[in-house]
Amino acid sequence: MSGQFPTGWALDRPSPAGRVLALLERVQERPGLRADQLAAELGVGERTVRRYVTTLQELGIPVAARRGRVGGYHLEAGFRMPPLMLSTDEAVALTLTLSVLRLADGPTGAALGKLRRALPREVAERVDDVLDAVASPSRADRLASGAAPDPGLLAVLAAGVVGERMCRLRHGTGSATVRDVNPYGLAVVRGHLYLHGWCHLRRARRTFRLDRIFEVELLDATFRAPSGLDVAQVVETSLATSWQEWSVSVVIGAPVADVEAAIPRYVGVAEEVAPDETRVRLTTRNLDATVLRLSDHPWPMRVEEPAELRDAFARRAAWMADAAGEGATGLSDRS
Repeated sequence: MSGQFPTGWALDRPSPAGRVLALLERVQERPGLRADQLAAELGVGERTVRRYVTTLQELGIPVAARRGRVGGYHLEAGFRMPPLMLSTDEAVALTLTLSVLRLADGPTGAALGKLRRALPREVAERVDDVLDAVASPSRADRLASGAAPDPGLLAVLAAGVVGERMCRLRHGTGSATVRDVNPYGLAVVRGHLYLHGWCHLRRARRTFRLDRIFEVELLDATFRAPSGLDVAQVVETSLATSWQEWSVSVVIGAPVADVEAAIPRYVGVAEEVAPDETRVRLTTRNLDATVLRLSDHPWPMRVEEPAELRDAFARRAAWMADAAGEGATGLSDRS
């Protein structure tokens, strides 16, 4: 790494310590700034700027004022700040956290870049593997508390994704199974991190939740990942269609874009039937819960299958009609 002080650490901080760091940042980024320019940018007086410079000098940071055409404040030539000391696992874990929290225009995206620049080269390369392998989450998809995977395990999977190398997993919630998988990518969906890839045991694509993977071994065998694969979208579709008890199909009287905005892909997969009609497909093991998931919209809806879903809607309708009456059945009036 360059070893320079990571830029951007203290911009616009109101505290004196924050302004001292902000001054150091500006001097490093734009050597030659005068006291009056620094004072204007930091919102303090010139005497305060000189006091901040003295503080930095007392900390062993050689900020010096020069006169003449190239005057202003400079750091002495050759000076380097100490490197940011993080282990590889710590850097991977912190990178994952920032990646998952990242918003398109938010401060965490900038923090992620600054962390990357402050790491030793060999650690930064492992971090790059994680960033390349993990699909950026949407604004609504943050990693749930306690859902962060073991950073060492994540680093091995990321190496498999980036290097297109097969991985051997021990996976399961009860008795674990051993599977050889071609890892296509990782994505955060519904608060959890998922791996999607080709499972050689099942001879089909499969999605694995990372907190249910116990061990990962990187194998020598290589593969070619499908081009243009949207891993997050594939994971969402897999979550919507992976249950075995009931296959559900409903038609909603609204354009597909409106339906997709109301019903997340991990709940059901939307397909256009006509410009103002959309079919939603999903699988479930609880039809009553599915009624709730499919009811949060204002449009007309028709059940195609199964017939038992119509019964579930009828039960919910009866319950709502009862609740809308003067008194719910079985409840005493205590007013």
